Order: sequence, then structure tokens, then C-alpha cells
Amino acid sequence: MSGVVVVGAGPGIGQAVARRFAREGLPITLIARSEETLRGAADGVAPSGVPVLTSAADGTDEDALRAALDRAVAEFGVPDVVVYNAALVRPDAPGELSARAQADAWAINVVGALTAAGHLAPEMARRGSGSILITGGMPEPKPQYVSLSLGKAGVRTLVRLLHQQYGAAGVHAASVTVAGPVAPGTDFDPDDIAEHYWRLHTQPRHRWEHEILHTGRAAPAGILTGLLDDWQRAFDQHRSADLGALFSPDALFQGVSPVLRQGTAEIVGYYSDVPTGTTAKVEVLGETRLGERLVSGFAEVTFTSPTGEHRPVRLSVVAENHDGTWLIRQYHAADRSG
Repeated sequence: MSGVVVVGAGPGIGQAVARRFAREGLPITLIARSEETLRGAADGVAPSGVPVLTSAADGTDEDALRAALDRAVAEFGVPDVVVYNAALVRPDAPGELSARAQADAWAINVVGALTAAGHLAPEMARRGSGSILITGGMPEPKPQYVSLSLGKAGVRTLVRLLHQQYGAAGVHAASVTVAGPVAPGTDFDPDDIAEHYWRLHTQPRHRWEHEILHTGRAAPAGILTGLLDDWQRAFDQHRSADLGALFSPDALFQGVSPVLRQGTAEIVGYYSDVPTGTTAKVEVLGETRLGERLVSGFAEVTFTSPTGEHRPVRLSVVAENHDGTWLIRQYHAADRSG
């Protein structure tokens, strides 16, 4: 594995993402403006024992940023993942900033990401794989944060352009939109947010997402949240084969009927028989890490039939990591309508 480059490796999301990927054994390149920030980031990654390279560079300094990226390639090869996490977050009302100040904000919020992606995506495309993940924000623009609202809208557009240019060659471009202030121990805990980046990188190509919204809801934004989000989308669209692909080959499955099924073929058959137009609404209640490769948890699911009837279900799920992809190992639905 060629590793991960994190541009904007400051406290918070940048360092949490670096720690998350380091846990998977990937070499880490950290890029930030100050040596002090880099030392803190490197210390956080050190317990994992993976190789770490640090480079001081500002995302708005094109020459310095390209040089830092070149050092990462020289040390570890073309990266598997590039994470652009640099941003200028400050309040400003319409017309409050000068044109120069707006240009400076745009340079760090958008142009730096374009520089990093443009520098490495062609090599990723030639290799046939890679992820370019950008930290987004401002799901709705706010007049109190004009420059940031414009910048994060630019990030969404940039992700679409990168996908159009490089997606067919195997490069996954996506953003993680964070809808609130990041702080440990809150609904916007950086370690929870970092899980999104790992999930995006490990998504099979046929399930690529291009934006994940972290809303800070009470349920944890962990492995089961991502897995059951994928399940809900495939269920609502009646894609039984894609639903089967979310389960391990020998998964145990009991749906709302009492019949026990095992294996993806039987699971696909079950979902094929669900009436078209049936939808599901999922709320993850919690999850527990049982080990490096196992997670268990509970969710509330409300199925709605094409005629509008609701059927609430308590779902018990065990997920297992298969070569970097989390799959459902055991699924049990208990009817709560009685």
C-alpha cells in the first residue's frame, strides 16, 4: 500500500483521519503549515508504528504544496488516498470582506484542493485506483459565513468535476460535509467523522458515494451507520443484487418472516420478493466494537408498504470486515408492530 496524504493535518479532523488510516497499517504523509502542528500530528500517529513523513507547506502556496506531494510520492509511491482538509473558517457577511480577502479564502478552501487533486489524480488514474477525499461543510449557505459558504459549494462542484474526469479510470472523488462545529466528545467528534473517510475509501466501485453528510445526530456515525445507509438506499430502490452484496457469503439472515436463510443467494431471493415500492427508514441505536474485524449493534427500522402501511422492526446486526470492506455477517429482524 502506498499510503495516505493528509493536507491540513491540524488538530481535529485532519489528525483523526491520519490516525484512522494509520490503524489500517497505511504509511502516512502529513502536510500542514507549521512544524508545531506537524509534530503533534506525528505524535498522534506514532503508536500505530506506520511510517510517517511530514512536510511544512501552505495549501495556498502552489510550489510548496506540489513539492510536498512530490516528496510523498518519492517516499511511498503514488498515494492510495489524498485527503484535503485545509480550510479558512471565519464569519463574514455579504460585502464585508475585500475582494483580496475573498480570493485568499477561495485559494485555501478550493484552489488548494484542486492543486492537490490535479497533481496526483492523473497518476492514480494511470494506476487504475485511488481516492480523493475533501472535507466539506455548510450543507446550506449562510449569510454569516459568505466566504466559507462559497468555498464549500466550490468543493461540491470540484468533486463532481474530478469524478467526471477520473472516475471511469478508478479514482473515487468524494467529500465529507460536516454540518457543525467539530469537538471531541460531541456529536461532531473528529474520530466519528474520520470513519466516513475510511468508509468512502473502502467502498466498492458499484457503491461509490460522492458526498457524505455528517449531521451530528445522536446515533453514532460509525460502521453500522454507513453500512445500513447503503442498505436503505438499495432497499428503497429495490436493488436486490446490491442488497446481497452487502452481506458476507455465508451470512445468517432472518427477515420479518420466521424462515432462517443463509448465504447471499437466499438473501437476494428474499429481497426480490419484497413488493416494489416498499421503503425503509433506519435509525442506528448504537454499536459495539467486538474486535478489529467485528461490530455489533441495534437499529430501529420502519418499513412502509406501497399502500402506506407502516411496520416497525427492531434490527440486530453483526458486521464483519472482509479485506477492508464491512459486510453484514448476521441479520435478525424482530417485529415490533404487535
